[in-house]
Amino acid sequence: MMHMEHRLVQTQRQQLILTQKMQQALHILQLNGVELEQFVQQELEANPFLEQKQKATEQVPTKEAPASNNSEDGFDEPFDLDAHNDKWDIRHKEGRDLSHNADLHARRQFYEDSITQETSLRAHLLSQLAIMTKTDQEYLIGERIIIGDIDPRGYFIGNEAEIAEELSVPEQDVDRILHKIQRFEPTGVGAHDVVECLLLQIQAEFPDNDQLVVLVSEHLDDLKNRQIPKIAKAMKISPEDVENLKKLLATLNPWPGHLYSSEPPLYIAAEVVVEKVEGEYIVRLADERLPDLNINSDYHKVVKKSGLTKDDKDYVRSKIEAAKWLQRNIEQRQETILKVSQAIVNVQREFLEKGVEYMKPLTLQVIADEIGVHESTVARTTRGKYIQTPQGLFELKYFFSSGVTTDSGDNQSSKSVQFRIQKIVEEEDPYKPLSDQKIADLLKKEGTNVARRTVTKYREALNIPATTKRKQYK
Repeated sequence: MMHMEHRLVQTQRQQLILTQKMQQALHILQLNGVELEQFVQQELEANPFLEQKQKATEQVPTKEAPASNNSEDGFDEPFDLDAHNDKWDIRHKEGRDLSHNADLHARRQFYEDSITQETSLRAHLLSQLAIMTKTDQEYLIGERIIIGDIDPRGYFIGNEAEIAEELSVPEQDVDRILHKIQRFEPTGVGAHDVVECLLLQIQAEFPDNDQLVVLVSEHLDDLKNRQIPKIAKAMKISPEDVENLKKLLATLNPWPGHLYSSEPPLYIAAEVVVEKVEGEYIVRLADERLPDLNINSDYHKVVKKSGLTKDDKDYVRSKIEAAKWLQRNIEQRQETILKVSQAIVNVQREFLEKGVEYMKPLTLQVIADEIGVHESTVARTTRGKYIQTPQGLFELKYFFSSGVTTDSGDNQSSKSVQFRIQKIVEEEDPYKPLSDQKIADLLKKEGTNVARRTVTKYREALNIPATTKRKQYK
């Protein structure tokens, strides 16, 4: 007989605790240039003490405004309250509740406000995440999954273990949040592949149709090749029944992300540029869209003039501090991008001069050790950031790949091997295409030892069809 009782037990456990400033720094670091520009504009709207600096070419008001960053409060000069009263009232009412995580709240609000008539998949998922998560840590995990590893089709293309290691959280927490995202709209989002995507939709749309589950789970490839009699025999149903199941399946969407407008690939621009100066490759920041930020000196003066309460003054100080931290976090982001990019360029000099065939194997940890940061910092920095090189425009993470040993004992980048495979296929006889084993043999003659299964893996990564599908007939 089972005996149940209540008992108090004291245990110790480790838990990830991120301050609001750390959360914002991590978030800003992983945003690309377009996303950061949008985030800054949102912060400019949300914080009355934050303003955009005048450009040198713009008309500057004749009235001088003293610098505001040298004083902690700056409440020592007269201020015309009436001229700013309306704006002050609105901003003050919007931010009085300081009991919650203000930075995280602002971030969530930004994503919710990003949803327009042409809603992006990312903004749509993040708005649901803001509602469905109960803690900041859950939101951070979900945000990392959605921003980093949900592709335009709506599929999850990341690795749960890597995300857990990056965020220093248990892998089961990542799994739990991913399963929660898989219940978001559009149905099927967050699936690992087309089978899981369709099964998620079947569970929602046709929960009692076991035959449809079997069709998708076991016979999807045969269905693509129109092997209706074969499927009917295996499932012990009539070909007509298979056709009817196929019609039901046609009502589902194997690419749920395509229901939403695409992310900003049309607006991709280099954030850093490589230039050759006196024989050396030097990296410089290229993104000029981001506005320079300043702390509004007029609003510094509002507290003394208006005789606000202590709570009001505390609110003002919190907003000024938030503005300063935003400035620092953006500066830190730019500095980190510059350091990471320069370290990558130093390793990949031959690629810059000769092309992808001369790409060197490189890991995140090598760059992290070089500039003295954590590996996860390099991962955030290189995701979604682009660099303009003499060889073209590339995402920073493109330069990281595993190595293959050559006969000479050197390490060769897997990307350079993929490039050779692509060239071999382009030059093959289309009427007698080469098998993966023959490609491996050719590479071995060139001094690169790769197994047939490795050639298959690289060929599939390049979206090159198998031999039978490449063969042409006279």
